[in-house]
Parts: sequence; structure tokens; C-alpha cells
Amino acid sequence: MTTNQKNRSENGFYTTVGENVSKFEHFRNRLLQLLYFRIKNKLNIRNTMKVNDLIFRYSFRGNSKRDGICRVRTFVNSHFRLIVLITDLDLKKTSDSITNSIEVIYNSLIDRLIVPKNSIFIEHYEPSSISSHIFSIVTIKNGNETLWEDISFEYVIKLIECDEYEIKSLTLQNKVLINEIEKLRTIIDPHLDLPSQVESSYLIRQFEIEDNIISKLEVSELINNNAIEHQLLELLKRDLSILAEVYANPNDNYICLSDFPMNGGFIDFVLLTGVSRMDVFLIEIKGANFNILNQGFYQKFNYRIETAIGQIRDRLGYIHRNMDEFRKNIHSIRERVISGESLHNSFIGPDDTIRVDKNKDVNIHSVIIGGRTIDDLKESRKRSDLEWSLSLPIKLESWDTFLRKLRRN
Repeated sequence: MTTNQKNRSENGFYTTVGENVSKFEHFRNRLLQLLYFRIKNKLNIRNTMKVNDLIFRYSFRGNSKRDGICRVRTFVNSHFRLIVLITDLDLKKTSDSITNSIEVIYNSLIDRLIVPKNSIFIEHYEPSSISSHIFSIVTIKNGNETLWEDISFEYVIKLIECDEYEIKSLTLQNKVLINEIEKLRTIIDPHLDLPSQVESSYLIRQFEIEDNIISKLEVSELINNNAIEHQLLELLKRDLSILAEVYANPNDNYICLSDFPMNGGFIDFVLLTGVSRMDVFLIEIKGANFNILNQGFYQKFNYRIETAIGQIRDRLGYIHRNMDEFRKNIHSIRERVISGESLHNSFIGPDDTIRVDKNKDVNIHSVIIGGRTIDDLKESRKRSDLEWSLSLPIKLESWDTFLRKLRRN
């Protein structure tokens, strides 16, 4: 171009303006347009002039990271602009996202003479569970200053002059492309899809837990037979992993305790889990031999639930009035159990690595499990109202809602 000024015309494309544009250049551009349309008609190309479509492999300077891959499509529109569409491969990528690698991709495409520097570069993410197509025009200035300009799906279609199907047909649904992706992934790292290795001690503990697991069916049958509190306590004590399955996070890093003494009484179960700040779950159990809501006009919670709320309230009051003492004590118990001491029927998950900081505050959660659900929607609202009105961190579960959360067979 003989001028450094650009504007977008009404059709959305860049046009050259200025006094220095010669008649010869106008004539040349018009001639090229006629030639373009003649070629399209001759080849029966009605919607687009796609130059190529490939899975592009690129390397980072100094081999600082594993080679990356992305999809690259180039288009020439009727205004002879070359558009480069760079698509992220999501779960099939081998390195960083295209956003974090865009300067490397940009320079690699130019250095390897795949596209010229004056192309229009578009970054593209295909739809996910939380978003639709995402597009941004990427401009890399001297000194590697990178700018992104978000653009719409409609603008992209207008710019590349292609059918919507070109964009809506997803990369990972194209057999030719997925074959090329898998081939490159294997070349870049043959171990890429192998599961990570775990310590023998982890596997041994995992096998021990699985060998003694109680089935969801066994729990369900007991509940459906209107089990009383004592029967359910005895069943859960046989396999404390059932509580960790619902409440532990990380789901393999936890300690479960039962009949935990506190302030002259006992908490049915305590679960220790979490990262950095330890999460402490206080869990109270009631039977399955009553409906969580009474069936009268006011539909109040059963008195057993009210009793459990009172017990939890007392425990929380004691803990928060003596928080520093409680924090030190609960961390001491955790450390002693991890070191091999058996305390309060302690049950350790497969991962016994220390992920919490004993010098940080702990998060206290309270759970009550009891009663049966009759009307899901109505009881869900009542439980939410109760949890809000108590102004205390208490989660109320019926045995029906608890069962639904179990992942075991």
C-alpha cells in the first residue's frame, strides 16, 4: 500500500484511502477482483475461497514448553484480504491455550512463509458448556505488544465470505482433523494420555477402602426399612468413606472420625479435609423412621430435626468461643492420625499428604442428615428457608437427598 491510512467501508472490510492511491492501483485492484470472480465461477466456488485447513504445530523458544498444536484456516475474500483463523483445540491441545501462545503462533506462521505479515489474524474458541463461539482479531505491534478486539460470529462470516457451516462444523467432529491431531499428539509426547503415576501406598489404601465398602443398595434398603438412628450409625461406622464421598474436597484427601468428644457431649461424625485452610465438617445423624416435615397445616420440621439443630448450635457456640484452642486441638489430632495413631475410630483416605496449614484459620461446616423426603420441591424450599433463618452454617439433608449424592454403585 502507498498510504498508511485505513478505514472500514460499509461492508465491514478494510479499504485504502488517501491521495496517493494511483489510477493504476485502482485498475489493478479492479482487474484482480474480476479475475477472482472468474476463478470462483470457473471452479463453481460459490461461498468462500479457503486456501488451506491444517493442524499447525509450533515450538516455543529454547524448548521451554512442550510443542503446541492448533487449527489454522486461511481464507481470501473478494477484497483480497487474507484472513487467518486460529482455532484452539480445547482438551486436545498439547500446551498452553492459543491466547497464551498467540505471539509464538503468529511468528511461526510468518517465519515459515505460511501466511504474510499483513494478514488479518483471528483467534477462535469453539463452543463449550459455558460459552458459544468466541472470536477476537489479534494485532501484534512492534515490540510484541498484543491487542485483542472481540468480534461477532456474524462479522467473521462476513469477513471470510463463507457459509456458516464452515465455522459451525466443529474441529473435534472432523475425522480427518482428529486423526491428524492424534498423530501429532503422539509425536509430541507419546505419554500424553497416560494416567499419572501414583504411589504404592496410595493404591494399597485405595484397595483397602474398596474391599470394605458398603454398597448404595445396602444403605438404601436400610433407609427404606425405616431404620432408627442407632442402626444407621452402626452402618456408617463400618465404612466412613461414605461421608467423605459426599463432603470431602479433595475427594481422596480426608480423615473421618466418629463419636468425637466435645464440651461434655459427642458429635456423631467429624470430617477433616480441604486445602490450605482445613474444612471441618460436624455431622449429626438422625433416623429414617420419620418424615422430615410434619404433615400438619404449618408443616414444621420434625422434633428430631429441631433436636439436632439444638445440638449443632451448642457445638458451634463452644467452638467459636474457643476457636484458637479448637484449631490447635483439631490439627493436633490430624497430625497424630496421619502419623499412625488411632483416635476416635479414625479413617484416612488414600491420599495422606498434608495439604492444610495448621497456622491458618479453619472453616467449620455443619450437616444434619435425617428423616425422609415426601415432596422434593416443597421441602427444598423449607430447608433453604431454615438454613437462611438460622444464620448458622448448617446444611440439612434428608436420607433421600443424601442417597442421591452417592457415586458408588
